[in-house]
Order: sequence, then structure tokens, then C-alpha cells
Amino acid sequence: MVANPLVNVNNLTVEYRLPGRGGLLRAVDGVSFGIERGQTVGLVGESGSGKSTIGNAILGLADPADGRIEFDGADITHCPRADRRLLARRIQVIFQDPFGSMNPSLTVGETVAEALRYNLGLPKAQIRERVTQALADVGLPLDAAERYPTEFSGGQRQRIAIARALIMDPDFVICDEAVSALDLSVQAQVLNLLVKLRQERGLAYLFITHDLAVVRYISDQIVVLYAGQVMERGPVDLVADRPVHPYTQALTEAAPVPDPELQAARQAARTKVAPSAGSTGQTGCPFAARCPGAIGRCHTERPALVPYQGVLAACHLLTPDSKETIP
Repeated sequence: MVANPLVNVNNLTVEYRLPGRGGLLRAVDGVSFGIERGQTVGLVGESGSGKSTIGNAILGLADPADGRIEFDGADITHCPRADRRLLARRIQVIFQDPFGSMNPSLTVGETVAEALRYNLGLPKAQIRERVTQALADVGLPLDAAERYPTEFSGGQRQRIAIARALIMDPDFVICDEAVSALDLSVQAQVLNLLVKLRQERGLAYLFITHDLAVVRYISDQIVVLYAGQVMERGPVDLVADRPVHPYTQALTEAAPVPDPELQAARQAARTKVAPSAGSTGQTGCPFAARCPGAIGRCHTERPALVPYQGVLAACHLLTPDSKETIP
């Protein structure tokens, strides 16, 4: 874990009651990681792996069943609504679909200014000044504030969403699939913008995505999830380029590459991975049923997260560098 993290997620568990047939779905199962100031941690995994639920728990939109979430040393796990309003000045979010969270009847300037009006109560002149600066910082034209969201492209709308998040001058931003709906060229532009803003403002990001290539580009550390559990965690150059867990290796093989022969070989050797959908109480490793090297123990005993070749991995097939278990 990080020594003095800005954000500290410790043994987080989030459960949802299944409709109709009862029972509980454990969407997040004992997840731990830390984020330093100015650092980007990439949270990667397929749909249903629990990525967005972790982001929602940090934002107070999902109620943890167990574990602890700390922000700047303070426990925010079950933070009251009044305190959440204060936290909004320091914690912001950028969603996948910016248009879905914008009121089409409001101008872009009014949309970006909403947080300032409700949380800070600044005078109109100061709000206009900060809106103008925020839109300029994300590369939008001078007249953007007077126009409506429908007049902008998808990439421009995401820039508006970034301006809306950053106008509060936060310390930490959750990016939940923030570029997955964009064309590749626009993705690159938005990612470069996020990197630039992080460097200029000292921001910390939790970057949630299913795309390992995107995570490799923007992150310092990567946390790989499957069925709500951490499979592998460590520095980006190790996890993305030299993965040790079978599931991380499967994600890497699934990523497209420009060489047709290499892509064909990857597809031929690729581990077929079932969609991750949390846990309903199974024992053992959640990936065991799909892992080509699984042994009997994998189906009955949950592997601990242990050090292995510079990363932390939860796999019975790996001989740990240390017998120490990582929280």
C-alpha cells in the first residue's frame, strides 16, 4: 500500500441484493489500493468486474458492506450528505456519457457553472471568469459558454465534462470510462489533455476502463479486477507489459495489435474469458473455471495477494517472492 495516500481503499466490499430470486451479489470483494497525490491509478477489467462500483463507493453513490475508504486521512466510507457536499469541492467525476449528465436546455457556461453556484455561492462576475478560464484550459473556443451541448461533437462534450469537473479545483478526479465512447484519434486528444491537466494541477486520477492499452498510456499503477477481486496490482510497465496473472495475460492477448500475423497468433492462443459478473458466494479463485492452468486448489481456496516479480498477484500457480500477505 502507499505510505501516505490521498485516497486509501482498504478491504472494500460492496454487495447488491439480487432481484426476484433473493440472495446477494458481491460486486466488490475485499479490494485494497492507494492513490498518491499527482498519481494516476488505472482500474481495469471487463464489464461486471466491479470497476464502476468502486468509483461509486468513493463518490458515496454505493454503500459499502465492509471495508474502509479514506480521503486525505479522513474516513469517508459512510460520509453524511452534508459532508459529501463539502467533499465535492475536492473529489469530482468524469463519466463515459457527458451528454447524459447535461441539461440540453442550459448553455455550456451554465452547465459548467452549476457546481460553483451550488457549492461555493460565488458572485456572478467571478463565476463567469472561472467558467471562461475552465473552458479555455480544456481547449474550447471563446464562444463555447454561450452555446448548447447539442452543438458540440462527442470529443468536445467530453472536454466540457472535464471543464465542469475541474472548475471546482479538485485534488482527485474519478474518470469512469471517460474515453471509451470516443473515436481513437479523439481518445488520444482527450488523454493528452488529462495528462497535461494532471501535470499542471497536481491532480490524482482513478482511471476506470476495460481497455488495457488506454490504461498503459495514462497510468502509473494498474489494478486488475475480475469478479470484484484484485487479480494483479503494480507498476504500469510491469502489469501491462509483463503480466503474471493468467487473467491479466488474457486481457493483454485480447488487445488488438497492428501486426496482422501477431494478431492472428494472439487470437488463436487467446484464453476465452467469460464476462465477469461479481460473486454470489463461490469459493476459490473466481477465474479458476476459465484458467487453462487451474489446479484443484484454485477451485476451493481463494489465493492471497502476494509479491511476485515486482507486482502483487493473487494466483496459486505463482511462487511468491515472500510469504507475506498483502492487505
